[in-house]
Amino acid sequence: MMIKKLFLLLIIGWATIGLSWAQGVSTGGSYFVELYNGERIYARKLQFKSPVFKQNFFLLDDSLRYAPETVKYFQNQEGYFARVNAGRRFSDFAQREQAGRISTYFVYRMDYNSFSPGIGIGMGRYGMGGYGMGGYGMGGYGYPSQRRVYYFSKEQGPLEPLTYKNLRVALSDNPGSMESLQDYKRGQNIQTGMYIAGAGFIIAGMQQQFRGTSSGSSISPLLLVGAGITLLPQIIKLVKKDKLSEAIDLYNYDPR
Repeated sequence: MMIKKLFLLLIIGWATIGLSWAQGVSTGGSYFVELYNGERIYARKLQFKSPVFKQNFFLLDDSLRYAPETVKYFQNQEGYFARVNAGRRFSDFAQREQAGRISTYFVYRMDYNSFSPGIGIGMGRYGMGGYGMGGYGMGGYGYPSQRRVYYFSKEQGPLEPLTYKNLRVALSDNPGSMESLQDYKRGQNIQTGMYIAGAGFIIAGMQQQFRGTSSGSSISPLLLVGAGITLLPQIIKLVKKDKLSEAIDLYNYDPR
């Protein structure tokens, strides 16, 4: 009886080892590219190559090559990426930031600020733009700045720009998410109104300042009021959760 048990345990052990070995051979590593035909190719090493005067390609384990336009998803040491543009560059893929029923992705984009100074407005983590004073460009080109552009995917579907309008459609079956989106829209309207009001005070203060320059007057109070009103939305945003990300979190938390 004891010999039979030992023999049975030996068979189970060899079967387990064989299964693990077979899985290791089939995957070949923790990185992969997934093609549009659904095939997923694993590798221990994955690189994106951009040779001069030649087509870009993904290189797996220093041997297999795949054209970027055939790849829908890939995972390397930096994370998980999904195609967002139908091109042949690395920047045509967005990196996943949050996984769930609603997954969020981002890409980096370069902006060149205009010649004249200005104020940009945005709201929250996924807001478009962001508050900041524009700079004076050199030679008419401005200076470059990098920003994140966000996308989202519902239930592993295609990537869409992460905007209030698109989220209203995607999250429409979750009342909690819709309430957060309504709060976002309401706050966005209030914030825009504050920026407009602050800009009005600043312009009035500058006019008052110029008129009082010859008399040696101090800084116009209107300038200080305008600056305070303009900065107020940013202070509120620092202590208040972004409603777009809150809407996504509520949707992902829903167990259905």
